[in-house]
Amino acid sequence: MQCIRVPTARDRLLDPMASEWSGVAGEAIALGATPLANQPSEYVKASRNEDDVGKVRNVMVQTAHDGNEIFIRLSWEDAQKNVEVTETNMFPDACGVLMPLNGDDAPIDEMGSQGAPVNAWYWRAGAEDEAHNMVAHGLGTTRPAASATIEARSVWGHGAWSVVFARALAGEPEAAVDLAPGRSVRIGFAVWEGSNGERAGIKSFSKEWRELALQP
Repeated sequence: MQCIRVPTARDRLLDPMASEWSGVAGEAIALGATPLANQPSEYVKASRNEDDVGKVRNVMVQTAHDGNEIFIRLSWEDAQKNVEVTETNMFPDACGVLMPLNGDDAPIDEMGSQGAPVNAWYWRAGAEDEAHNMVAHGLGTTRPAASATIEARSVWGHGAWSVVFARALAGEPEAAVDLAPGRSVRIGFAVWEGSNGERAGIKSFSKEWRELALQP
């Protein structure tokens, strides 16, 4: 997967519907359901049917950078826009980006491990354009890491979400993956379908790391 370098204004790359994104090649990433056996909550294990988890089965990914910041655009089909908790089984739609924090081959299906943490970028519908930088050392350990600023912009229309994440390339080792032109990083993706009662560890995710190469 290539993260191309583009001489495009920042505000255009932050706009999920900007025409400039049509010139950035995308890659369809297959997603699968998180195994119920991996859920730390016994209630979740007992109350969910594994066949009903992970409603979104693919996400289109486009990436670009301008030498200072990286922009990651995720888009997926979603016939119903969910922005709030309306019933016990209805939650906001959401998406995320995942990378091994220390360059190690951390287990993607378990959100890293004690010795190999992961860095997650998380966006949730209904929270304006707020996004969160998170760190996890395994299942049930995800915590905010506020020292890295993640921006997001989102649009829902015509039965689909489009979300752009943005972050400075340089990162702090304890809180964010350090990125640079000419380097590569392992990357994964996740989507939560709110109308399917998906939240926390119940989601769709890419079951293998992909290699993202940043164009010099």
